[in-house]
Amino acid sequence: MNPVKPSTRRKYLNWRIAVILGHAGTLAPAVALAESPADMEQPVVTVVGEKITKNINDTSSAVSVITADQFENGRETSANDLATRIPNVVSGGFGAISIRGISGTGAALGGYAFYSGSRARISTIVDGVTQSWSGYSFTPSKLWDVKQVEVLRGPQSTTQGTNAIGGALVLSTNEPTYMWESAVRLGMERYKNDNVRNNVAVMVSGPLIDDELAFRLALDGRKGEGWMNYKQAGSELDNGPDVDDAKNVNARMKFLWEPAALPELKAKLMLTRQVYEGEYLNWANDSETGYTSHTMTLSQAGRKNIRLQDSDVESVAADIDYALTSGLTNAFHFSYLVTDVEFEQYPNSMVVTSDKDHMVFENRLLFQSDDSAFSGVTGLFWSKEKTNLQVGTAFGGPNEITTSALYSEGTYAVRSDLKLIGGMRFENEKIKRSLDFSWRDDDYAQDTSKDIFLPKAGIVYDLNDDMVLSASVRKGYNAGSASVNWDTFAYYTYDQETVIAYEAGLKTSFDDAELTTSLFYNDYSGYQAFVQSAYIDNIEDSHTYGVELEGSLWATSALQLHGSVGLMRSKVDKDDVSTAGNELPNAPHSNLSAGFTHYVTDNFSFGSDVVYVGSSYSDLENTADLKVDDYVTVNAQIRYIMGDLTIDGYVTNLTDEDIIYMKQSTRASVGQTRTFGLNLTYRM
Repeated sequence: MNPVKPSTRRKYLNWRIAVILGHAGTLAPAVALAESPADMEQPVVTVVGEKITKNINDTSSAVSVITADQFENGRETSANDLATRIPNVVSGGFGAISIRGISGTGAALGGYAFYSGSRARISTIVDGVTQSWSGYSFTPSKLWDVKQVEVLRGPQSTTQGTNAIGGALVLSTNEPTYMWESAVRLGMERYKNDNVRNNVAVMVSGPLIDDELAFRLALDGRKGEGWMNYKQAGSELDNGPDVDDAKNVNARMKFLWEPAALPELKAKLMLTRQVYEGEYLNWANDSETGYTSHTMTLSQAGRKNIRLQDSDVESVAADIDYALTSGLTNAFHFSYLVTDVEFEQYPNSMVVTSDKDHMVFENRLLFQSDDSAFSGVTGLFWSKEKTNLQVGTAFGGPNEITTSALYSEGTYAVRSDLKLIGGMRFENEKIKRSLDFSWRDDDYAQDTSKDIFLPKAGIVYDLNDDMVLSASVRKGYNAGSASVNWDTFAYYTYDQETVIAYEAGLKTSFDDAELTTSLFYNDYSGYQAFVQSAYIDNIEDSHTYGVELEGSLWATSALQLHGSVGLMRSKVDKDDVSTAGNELPNAPHSNLSAGFTHYVTDNFSFGSDVVYVGSSYSDLENTADLKVDDYVTVNAQIRYIMGDLTIDGYVTNLTDEDIIYMKQSTRASVGQTRTFGLNLTYRM
């Protein structure tokens, strides 16, 4: 691969800023392709997360697009890690993220998610395939050979349906090519405790039939011991498993068929497999040190346990696009996803399994033509998810969810500078759920059918060639379910949660700078809350609001500066469980970021960024002892290019800040210690 000049590289290092008003200020780098200097033409940034390809300036939702050049050094390994660059997006306690004060885990946390039937609030979609969620990020979506990641904030229920009331992460991987290309990466990370985790990745792409049939194979894996520390109260580690060891392998094969005899047809087939084994938790119980030693002490007598997973995800997906006319395309999607999550508790043995089969059929009509003032999408959606749960000998039962939906969203250009947006989704969801709790003599059966209507309206106005103003209002939704109360062991049900989201944004481009600003107000009804770590209850009324700024500046032809500010507030307005006036959990008031990248030569660059995240409560009760402190992380990276070889070095958490994401009574979810990383990538 030829060295890329700084002036060319700037086209791809563009930084889009999204300012979101939500009482959590964040100066974290939000990314999209940035404006290059005056002599460079700004590239078009497109998003696909709204089910139709759009110029980012034509969206009324707050969205940041992070392109591959922003994460190919390997410092972030998963989509969730990457998303925390964005204002008002912060790490949570169960391997998930929170967007604008709404936790991606859903109402339930950890093991209780297995019992409760609660849903994720932030959807992760990879090449059109929605990933499963089982209460923890057991099988995170990795970033090798990913083209871009879109972070959409606020409810995306109109196009994505349930599980997207808080937002969505949309990953697009690289497509097969008709020219041969390949890459190999070798790397390692070394942690504060001197443990090492290695990684290897390969990619190859090329034609099977010239200009008609191509393939792309991407493989990556990691293996080694992690940054957490472990001790034993007795002899738990002497003869037990290697609790700090973990490995995972990710494989993806894609085929692209564009038959010369039928130029209107474009078909893609994707096969994937992910395997995860070993350590996955980041829980510490060294409360006597304030969790600063990042240590989990195992005790069989005290029932202080670690959990080790053995999980497997396989999927097959097909996309068939057919151009009916120059401005009308039919797009058919099919996917079948099998997610088998299993973990074993140690030293007090217990095995938990969650086996999910998820089948989706979706057909879209896409209206896009340069000659028409109207563009949009109309789709039919059907899915069935079957889940079988087994929690030791205590709990089990099958679960089946069938979803049918009709959705549509359109944009009408009233004038060249004014566009109106309208959309809706009508969805029916049927739930059949059986609960078999061993401590009760009876079982519980849920058989419900729910209709929901989700409207959306927006406006986009070009103030001039450099400034775009937008506003929208839309409704979000997450389904209810049934569970068992951990205190009383009684079966119970909880209702759906909905939100009316109001948002306004301003995207501004200057010669060498860009700034994006967003304001939001979210009004929740029936917010699902995990109360006293025992049951899920619906909070009658609550709200969040905030502002975000995000931007970049080319200070010189070789120095790019970037920064963001996010401010947010959340409040329970009315409820019947004595939490009125409280803040929502994992909803910091502010987070900020600032950083730079300096291109010394065509081949050598370095940079750094600083991120601040404010304090927040871990529970809805706003328990003072469970409030987590604010923290500051400093990261640095360096790159050197020698022909086809790229050498990337980085340091994560340079100052070794003690980071706590969430607290419970006897443990805390802690952040990664100082980490040194090195990756060598050879592209051919």
